[in-house]
Amino acid sequence: MSEENKFEIEKRAILITLLTFITASIIEIGIHFLFLKSSGLMIKYALWFLYLNISVAFLTGSIWHFLAYKTKINCMTGMMIGMTLGMQAGMMIGAVVGATNGFFIGAMTGTIIGVGIGFWGGLHSKTTMGALQGMMSGIMGGTMGPMITVMMFSDHLKVFMPIYMIINVAILIGMSYMFYEEAVKDNQEAYEEVPIDVTTTIFVTIISTFILSAIILFLPRSAFLIY
Repeated sequence: MSEENKFEIEKRAILITLLTFITASIIEIGIHFLFLKSSGLMIKYALWFLYLNISVAFLTGSIWHFLAYKTKINCMTGMMIGMTLGMQAGMMIGAVVGATNGFFIGAMTGTIIGVGIGFWGGLHSKTTMGALQGMMSGIMGGTMGPMITVMMFSDHLKVFMPIYMIINVAILIGMSYMFYEEAVKDNQEAYEEVPIDVTTTIFVTIISTFILSAIILFLPRSAFLIY
């Protein structure tokens, strides 16, 4: 890896994160003006869609960065990757859906996404322990995320959420840094291979945003929610 190309992958990962956030936001604005303007649903849940877009963007950027290096990953690093991806996916997505739809829908959504991403992250690291840890963390994060938002619903939840999201984002950034330090930095066998082009990434973002938006807007809501 030449000095002039150093951190080129990291710069692209940041760009992917920004493009994902912008794309998801544009899609939701389009849904509002084309289909739901009269109902006001998108306005009602605008803050939660913002948190959803932040979650999708940083999860996408972290996964893209992880895929962009071809390198041998030891068992401990693979376990940390599976655990972090599974936990943060479940915690972030589950918390948002839990706040809008209640614990059951939030836990189902968070758990399915958390377990799926966590298992895949560990499996891609080629470590059985990483895959198992990813699944366990996905279950934990997928149920804890909505539990937090539902339990705090009437107790300053909107004050807590920015802190909650900042910490989750920091953990994802920390995972990317750990992966680079542990498996790439001093590894002569590591090499760069751009895994997914921008067009494919945007397409996946569009599909993901539509599915998650539909879950928030159209699936049943708990009777215990105050709005």
